Amino acid sequence: MTQQTELEKVKGRIRALAARTVDRGCSEAEALAAAQKIGELLEVYGLTMSEVELRQEVCMQREVVFSGPRLQALATIFLSVVDLTETKGWMVGRQTFVFHGLEPDVLMAEYLLHLVAGAVDHEEAAYRASPAYQRSRITPQNRLRSFRYGFAERVSKRIEELAARRRAAEEAASMPTSSGTALVLVKERIVADSFRELGIRLRTSYTTRTVRDGAAYRKGMEAGGRVSLERPLRGAGGAASLPGRSR
Repeated sequence: MTQQTELEKVKGRIRALAARTVDRGCSEAEALAAAQKIGELLEVYGLTMSEVELRQEVCMQREVVFSGPRLQALATIFLSVVDLTETKGWMVGRQTFVFHGLEPDVLMAEYLLHLVAGAVDHEEAAYRASPAYQRSRITPQNRLRSFRYGFAERVSKRIEELAARRRAAEEAASMPTSSGTALVLVKERIVADSFRELGIRLRTSYTTRTVRDGAAYRKGMEAGGRVSLERPLRGAGGAASLPGRSR
């Protein structure tokens, strides 16, 4: 079997596993098992891709649609996911998140957004049942909105830290003339050229967020710190981190 054929098989398994989220009917145990396997397979993909194979890759685009209060958190976290996965991303309206880039990166971005969506639902339900929520005299709407803002800020910062560590590791492992750096540049060029062909002009939109309940905001930040972004995806005994990106 050729290396390219093996990579196609790996990518096919990643596509199937990426669909296994709690939002799509899987149990939490099944979703976590899928997350672990995705991490292992993406690591294989990253370690075996040569520059010739990378140049043959094409970009893909996926839309992910969410609804409900969770959007208040996801809209804030979205750009951090885009940065970590090295994709291009934008929103269509208030509910549709779009990722554009190499297939493994887009699939990981989609999976990660579903993972965080499930986490904010779980943590918000736990907060609603807590004494801290019951004691507050702030209106329920402002309590929950402040909680989501705190959750989103903490998760965003954690994802940004992961992205910064990944970039630092790539720089430490690659001299300016090394093949590793060359592959990173090739990948960036492929994604940039593909996005340019779409003819889309993105604009930055700013939203003002006012925290009405400081205690709820802090509870949200605590909850954001519990999200399993650094689960050992490479196996039970592996280092706690998201899978490495293709180089």
